[in-house]
Order: sequence, then C-alpha cells, then structure tokens
Amino acid sequence: MERERSLKGLFIRYLIGWLFGSVFLAVMGFVVMSLAMQSGYIYPANYGDTEYEQEKENLKNAERIQADDIPSLMTYALYTEDGQWKEGTIPKKDAEKAWQVGHRGYTGLGRTFYRLIERDGEILVLCYSMKAQFTDPKLRRNLPAAEELIYGMVLLGILGYLLFMAVRFGKMLEKKMNGIQYAIEKIEQEDLEFQVPNCGVREIDRIGEALERMKEALKKSLVSQWKMEKAKQERISALAHDLKTPITIVRGYNELLLESSLQEEDRACAEAIEVSICQMQEYMEQLLEMTRGGEIQKPEKTVVRADSFLEEIHKKAQGLAAERQAVLIWESADLDKTIWADRQRLERALLNILANGVEYAGTGGRISLRAEALEEVLEICVEDSGSGFTREALRKGKDEFYTGSSARNGGRHSGLGLFIADRIIGEHGGRLELRNSETLGGGCVKIYLPWKR
Repeated sequence: MERERSLKGLFIRYLIGWLFGSVFLAVMGFVVMSLAMQSGYIYPANYGDTEYEQEKENLKNAERIQADDIPSLMTYALYTEDGQWKEGTIPKKDAEKAWQVGHRGYTGLGRTFYRLIERDGEILVLCYSMKAQFTDPKLRRNLPAAEELIYGMVLLGILGYLLFMAVRFGKMLEKKMNGIQYAIEKIEQEDLEFQVPNCGVREIDRIGEALERMKEALKKSLVSQWKMEKAKQERISALAHDLKTPITIVRGYNELLLESSLQEEDRACAEAIEVSICQMQEYMEQLLEMTRGGEIQKPEKTVVRADSFLEEIHKKAQGLAAERQAVLIWESADLDKTIWADRQRLERALLNILANGVEYAGTGGRISLRAEALEEVLEICVEDSGSGFTREALRKGKDEFYTGSSARNGGRHSGLGLFIADRIIGEHGGRLELRNSETLGGGCVKIYLPWKR
C-alpha cells in the first residue's frame, strides 16, 4: 500500500528535484566554459589584463599608434595632453567618459576597464571588458560574449527544467484528483453506488472522505424522500379509490333519473351531471395512473376555435358559480381565431382554476373570467374576490402537492390543481402566472396560449 504523503511534502520533493537539476545545469555550464578555455575556443575573462601587461610598453614607445597595434579584445582612444580626442575605435560620444575615468584613477566601471598609457605628447586610453570572449573574431562580432551566451543557455535550461517540473507536478496532481472527479461525476449522474479511491495524498484523501460522507447522507435523504413520496402516492391512491364508490353511486342514481320521465329542463340538468361524472371518472383514472408511476396520455391536439371553446368554459363556469351563489363576471373580446390544443385537457386545466377561484371567493363572492386576443397569444384571466395569494403561494403555488397553510383559506386542497393546470398549459406551449387581483382583491391566474400559425 502506498504511503500517504502530504501535498506540502510532495511539493517540497519536486522543488528539491528542480534545485538539484538547476545545480547540475549550472555545473555543466561551468565545465563547458572551462573546457572551451582549455581548448582555446574562448579567452578567459582576465585576458584583457594579460594583453595589457604584454603590450603596454610597446604601445608606449611606438612611434605612431595604429589600429592594428591595439590588442584584438580592446578598443582605444588617442588624446592630446589636454584631453582633446584625436582618433580611435572608442566612439567619440564615449571618448569624454573614457578620458575622465582614466584621469580619476579608476581602472573600471562595472566590468568595463580603462587603462591609460602616457606617450610623448599624447595619451592613449585602452578599453576592454572583463568577460570571457570567443577567440574567433567572427563569433565575437555576431554573438554575445561567450560567458553571456553559455550562462544564458544555462539560465534558459534552468527555466525550461522548472517548466518541465511544474507540468509534471500538475499532471501528478491531476492523476491524484481523478478519484475525486470520478466521485463528482457519479453524484451528478445521481449514481450513488461508488467508492472514492484513496490516492495517497493526505489532503486529497480528506476530500474523498468528505465526498464519501456526503454520498451516504444523500443516500439516506433520497431513501427518506422516496418513502415520503411513496406514502403520499399511497394516500392519493387510497383517496382516489375511495372516491370511485360515491361517484359510481351518484352516476347510478343519475342514470335512474335519466330513465324516468323528466321535464326538458330537468333532463338537461341530469345530462350535464352525467357529463361531469364522466369527467370526474376520467380524472380519477389519470390520478391513479400518476400514483402508479405511469405516464399521462400525451395530448391529442386539434384546431380549436377560441370563441366557441371559451363559450363552453363560460357555461360550465356559470354552473360552478351558481353552486356557491357567486357572481360570475364574463368579459370577452373578438376571439375569431384558432389555437392548437387538446380540447379536453385544456378544458380540465381551466375548470380546475375556475373551481379554485369560486371556492376562494366564497358564498356570494365574485369571480371574473376574461379573455382577450393579443397579437401573439390568447390571454385568459381568472380573478376572484377571496383573500389572494400569500408571498409563499405566489412562489410555490404551482409546485406539486403544495398545500402550505400560508396558502389561501388554509390550504384544504391536495396541491394538484394548479400543478396539473400549469403542466397542461406548458404542454400547449403556453405559460401560467400567479398574481393578486387589483380589481377584485383576491387571487389572479393568467394564462397565455399561442395562436395557431
């Protein structure tokens, strides 16, 4: 088993490796410099001093100074006794500095050295650098000083080795972090059946242990959530099954009424009851299907005229309002357009919203159903004179099973009405918005449905 190390220890290890490598490159540069000097390819740094000592008497006694008389590594300037520049290879702009340096008793500035030779009636100033130079004149002209070139290459080698070690250290860390990345990807995929591997780095392994604990906590949370969801579905299923019996009884009595001799008005009411019972049975079957985890049947869309469809909704809304002795306000503009919709499912969504509005308006309350043809969409607005939505209900009212006591009238519903309505509206490419009514003072539900193109 690999011994666990700290991230700090690994960094120090790589740093020491780089330092040893840098020292090796520096030593190699020094060795190359020494071998080149011994082989005669490079002059040593003090070669200018050696040449000066060898040639100073010759230069002092020479009848006339010529450029060829000056040692190869030197430049020169010839002055009169009072300091006037006469000639030389030292640039005229630097001649004054060379004169001043030579007469102040300085031998050099930095690594540039000046030597003064007094001749008969004139003064010669020699200038050279204390740097290792190539012996080949062409190399001296076209390349930096030999020591600058070699030591520059050594420095580049050290920097390159630093980059290499940094990349290597980064790849090592990346490899060590693969286990953490693997665990994160599994969590994102909601797959909690995994084991975070140890990588041998103390800090990274601690992160892995934290992820392992988080995984176990998530498992417990998901199991608890699943149990709650299952219990909720079981309650809904039980309620749906319980409701099937009274619905069947009501339907049976209604069928007896339809078989008897009824007046025209009474028969129309009984037939309307029969239609509503059929709708209730369909809703119960869909609710049971949801609790069994099945998919609700996809909408079967057809071309629907907005005016005729909303007129039917208006008639059924009248029945809902009459039941609670509420006042229904109906407003409709020119709706001579069509929508692409599943008529039955869309009707279900609107009647859910209207039923909620009637209940919250209460006995003798007011409810408004308004439809307006906008340029891009059909706007349907349902408002009531109830207590309105709380801030929490405005945020969560469309969530599945939201029945918070902060919702209107104490939250006596199952929390499915607005959820189902919002889902159906979304299936039709529309949107549902919750607001509070500025006119009636209660809740306001706005629906936007796109026109058929």
